[in-house]
Amino acid sequence: MRSAIYIADGVTQVVLTPETETDKSVLDQIEKAGGELSIKRGSFYECRGGYVRFAGAGYIQSERDDSLMLVVRAPETAEPKP
Repeated sequence: MRSAIYIADGVTQVVLTPETETDKSVLDQIEKAGGELSIKRGSFYECRGGYVRFAGAGYIQSERDDSLMLVVRAPETAEPKP
């Protein structure tokens, strides 16, 4: 996925452009979520174990806490009552 930040005339946009079918699927899920959008600051980095780790508020901080993460949560749906 390609990403860009576009700033013009007092408007800042974060642009995500899919490059694979998986990327397209992820962007579709984000668009359809219609839920809560949170903006978080913290560390997002690769570990030796071959996975990516997040450290934010309430977590042990690493050397770099400069990542900005847009977190989209799907809205909670109420279970129909019988």
